Amino acid sequence: MSLLGAFTSAILPIVAIAAVGYAIGRTTDVAVGPLNTVALNFFLPALVFHGIATTTLGGDAVASLVVAVVAYLLALMALAYVAGRVLDVPETLLSGIVLASAFPNSGFVGIPLTGFVFGDLGRTTATVFLTVQSVVLYTLGVYVVSAREGDAAGVTSALREVFRLPLVYAVAAAALVRLLSVVPPVDGTVMTTVDSVGAASVPLMLTVVGIQLADVDLGHLRPTALPAALKLGVAPLVGGLIALAVGFTNPAVANVFVLECATPAAVTPLALVIAYRSASADDAVDTAEYMSTVIFVTTVASVVVLTGLVAAIRGGYLF
Repeated sequence: MSLLGAFTSAILPIVAIAAVGYAIGRTTDVAVGPLNTVALNFFLPALVFHGIATTTLGGDAVASLVVAVVAYLLALMALAYVAGRVLDVPETLLSGIVLASAFPNSGFVGIPLTGFVFGDLGRTTATVFLTVQSVVLYTLGVYVVSAREGDAAGVTSALREVFRLPLVYAVAAAALVRLLSVVPPVDGTVMTTVDSVGAASVPLMLTVVGIQLADVDLGHLRPTALPAALKLGVAPLVGGLIALAVGFTNPAVANVFVLECATPAAVTPLALVIAYRSASADDAVDTAEYMSTVIFVTTVASVVVLTGLVAAIRGGYLF
């Protein structure tokens, strides 16, 4: 497939909806917080439940995906930390670089993208990726942001946060109904309703991304080179190597995994920096502003990277 074809069929819909959100954010005083809350607590769990309850993915594929996601996140966090130390990055920005480089926007960008490219299988694989990523983020990610020697308060709080995520319960509920073989009929009222709510999450999530980008202060563009290079250049390569090492039996799952790894920096780590950094830390605001700029830069630049990957996947050049 040509780059133009890949862009118009898979990337342009994402860019167009996010652009509308950006325009709304720039021209109105709409609050993104409530929209984000509704997306994360209602629409996205419905999408996750329907996808996992009806998926054709087997247990082996899910287990392989869990291993791959954890391996990818640990590898990118380690690479970002070492690169930051080698380049003598200021200590105040190191945690932000580690999180921005490692954690992709596998939900608000990845789920719509993989859905456009792979349909239901792509969305379901992406939701498993997002679930595993969320658990790692709210445990190890919070440790990176807040832990001090002998002080585990931040990590303990984050562990409790994992169990407040509706996403986790949606996965558990879907797995349970599959295990008990009591999945409601796909064409019945229950699953049709859940599917309708879940489908609405895609344009809502992309609109939220656009509104979030409209609030970014672009005052830290130059120092974003390291996390942007790691997130958009190194991450897809690491994802490909891990996919080869894990040995996915389904090539589509392997391709979705690599696409998810290549999505731009996630927004959730920014929320962690704001929430878990000490209130007395003078650098907290600067780190948050820096991460906001990284998110903006990687989101815009990812259009090129993701277009190339989609073209390569549809041309049969990956898995």
